Amino acid sequence: MVAIGLLDIPPELQLQIAEFVETRQTLKALSVTCRSLRSIAQSILFKTLRIDLGMKLGLRGSVDDLLANPRICAAIRFLDLRGPHNDHEQLSLIQKMLPKVVGLRKVLVCFVNLSKTFLGALLGIAANTPLQISLNWNMYPDGVIPMPHTRLRISHLHLTLDHPSLEFCRSLFHASATTLTALKIMEDKGRLMKLADIALPFLHDLTLIAMENEVSRTSAAAFITAQKAIRKLGLRGTMRSLPQIPPNALPNLRELKASTELVNQLVPGRPVVAIEVIITPKCDQDWFGEEVTQSTARLRMLRVHLNSGIPDTRMVKRMVTILPFLENVWLPVFDDVSWPFRSITNTLAAHFPSDTPQCRRRPYFTQVPQVPRLQSVSSRIIGRPQHQRHRY
Repeated sequence: MVAIGLLDIPPELQLQIAEFVETRQTLKALSVTCRSLRSIAQSILFKTLRIDLGMKLGLRGSVDDLLANPRICAAIRFLDLRGPHNDHEQLSLIQKMLPKVVGLRKVLVCFVNLSKTFLGALLGIAANTPLQISLNWNMYPDGVIPMPHTRLRISHLHLTLDHPSLEFCRSLFHASATTLTALKIMEDKGRLMKLADIALPFLHDLTLIAMENEVSRTSAAAFITAQKAIRKLGLRGTMRSLPQIPPNALPNLRELKASTELVNQLVPGRPVVAIEVIITPKCDQDWFGEEVTQSTARLRMLRVHLNSGIPDTRMVKRMVTILPFLENVWLPVFDDVSWPFRSITNTLAAHFPSDTPQCRRRPYFTQVPQVPRLQSVSSRIIGRPQHQRHRY
């Protein structure tokens, strides 16, 4: 048997081994062991860089130190940039650092007074490197239209429409239309309707937030209808139904996260297999109606959020009756409360026995053990693979 030293292992295996290290102190000790392991340890140590403008990066560090060390700049994968708004000197240093961050994949910018030159440097990287960009509450310069004739390689975009100009958002969508797969938008002024004419053919994951008034809901409905490739849709901030959506809209919808009213509106006639629903105190827990069963695919995953605290036995009985193909269920049931859930656990155990062939075929099936072993159903247990559970 031939013994292989750590330095003889390929670098990709060394990186996988180093990722199991739990403390930064151990990684720092590993980085000073030898030159071969230094790059491996530093790639994990400096994978995430958070900069609060106006403050130093650490006890002794600053952006100047990063500029002097291109090896550390190359190890950065996630850049988290926070305000205050008025530190233009620090922002200009970060702008000089951006071309050296060749491994950057994710950017979060929040509460920053952005300049034209900084936006140009950031979007210049996005034109050559696939990026996930989150532009939250920032101050944008007037009259900025980013990269109007250059394609951006933005795959995931989180944008707040209330702050940048509409021309900025339109240009950003056009420039990244062929690469954008996930979009998260927060707005409440009906501006999405003016962007509905932009086709995003690869947009598979869409989340809309803060649709509180009728204008915003109408705008959201127009934008959703225009995007044909959506597979995962999340509607947050509203509990009311959207205006009329054509039956041919959302033909590829597979996952839906919304209120009960929106679930009942969007599920019928679409191939929905996973639902995450929010049930408010004003809504009857027995909300499972004919609309849920009208999906053109078998509903296999269900996650229920109850603002009222505990689920009703009647809701669980109806759930397992009209949704017989569920494989993964999450309910807000807690371990410290046992007596209200005895009938609930009996119902789940009767409909999802642990010795069924389907359970043996799918290890991730949300199986509930047979009574009398089962004493309570926990939100920490249900939905986990069998090898990660424990018995009570």
